[in-house]
This record gives sequence, C-alpha cells and structure tokens, in this order.
Amino acid sequence: MRLWIDECLLPALGGFAQRRYEATCNAHRGLLNAKDPVLFAVISREEWVLVTDDDDFLALAMRAGLHSGLILLPQRARADQPPTLEAVLDYIDLHSAKADVPAAIWMTNRVVEYHDEDDTISTGEWPPSRP
Repeated sequence: MRLWIDECLLPALGGFAQRRYEATCNAHRGLLNAKDPVLFAVISREEWVLVTDDDDFLALAMRAGLHSGLILLPQRARADQPPTLEAVLDYIDLHSAKADVPAAIWMTNRVVEYHDEDDTISTGEWPPSRP
C-alpha cells in the first residue's frame, strides 16, 4: 500500500507511515496548495491511498468511480496524529489479513475513517456498490 499524506496533516506523518508502507506528501511532490481535483488526479493515476482530514475528497472519489482508497483522520493536535494514523493502519492490516488480500487491494474503493468523538474506526465502500 502506498500512502499520500495531505498537506492539512503533519508532514512528518510520511516518515511515520514509511515504517510500514511507502509514503509521500504534497510537499515532497511539489504539490503544496494544489487544488483538490488536481491532487486527486495525481493520487489516482499513481494509485496512492490518500490520508487526509478533508472530507471534500469523498465527492472526488465518488466521481472517480475507482480509486485506491481514502483514509479520513480527524483534525487533531499534531502530536495526536501519529497514534491516530497508527490505529487506522492497524485496522487496515487486521481487516486485509482477515480477507486474505494485500492491504492495497483491500483499500480499493474503500474509505476508512477515524471518529474523534468516540475513538472508533469505520469503513465502507465509496462509491457504494450498486445492487
């Protein structure tokens, strides 16, 4: 799995994430202040999972139809972001192992969200499957 850390989050999350997966961020790719559609196009083309606190990317993922995944973190103090991301990565690793597929495959068209109000993690297909 490849993780792209959005500029709204701590840039050091990229280094933190690299302990488990390949990671980059807007600054390392020369895309600081890029508009969301431009950024999402690059992320999609290169098959990165976007890690962000910006739920505007849900609409872009819906329009894309097929994407590598989206991780939504709550807006938290910088010191709280690494353990929050670690909890989400643990969740992804657990569920992809249960499904017996690599994490990158499990994340395809999936949104994983950390809920700040009760410290829970949820997941769902996005866009949702049609019956």
